Amino acid sequence: MGVALVQPVSVREDEVELARRALNGERAAWDVLISRYHHRVVVSLLARGIRVDRAHELAQETWARLVQQQQKGLLTELRLPNLALTQAAFLAADEGRRARREALAGSVEELPEAHHPVDPSVSAERRLLSEEQLSRARQALQQCSTSAQRVFQLACDGSELPHAEVAARVGLSVQRVRQILCEVRKKLRSALEEEAP
Repeated sequence: MGVALVQPVSVREDEVELARRALNGERAAWDVLISRYHHRVVVSLLARGIRVDRAHELAQETWARLVQQQQKGLLTELRLPNLALTQAAFLAADEGRRARREALAGSVEELPEAHHPVDPSVSAERRLLSEEQLSRARQALQQCSTSAQRVFQLACDGSELPHAEVAARVGLSVQRVRQILCEVRKKLRSALEEEAP
């Protein structure tokens, strides 16, 4: 009596078949691919410095965008995880640009010198003016209370802590944290708009 051996499907063949089915709009195939690569997308976002909760949100948005593109017929091939990692990187970069724009709330001159684009044509006088603005901003921040400085530092140091987390760390309400941030930003704007003495 002979035993028939079943040849296992290679991982590559399985991947190609799942991608083909997903491109044809099969939800079950998408579910398998998402469950297979979701963690890898989240880890890639964490490696870019994105907070854990936001990394999960961006990963979900990544998959939603890919499915949407497939439904519109914009995907001709589905190479995973590379396509998902590229989409996630794009979303992370886009979010970073948006956060920088929102933080500006004004002109580039209001940014700290370290964040200015390097422009060799800028005169020494202009660079000195930027340094004076930075100095005035530091002085304005030092005039704020210690707790206001702490709130501002936690919320605006680049780690992008949510207001709720800042409030928990300093023992204040979220509303008070937002109020403090508005007051500090107003003082900074006023200091930056002052004419140099």
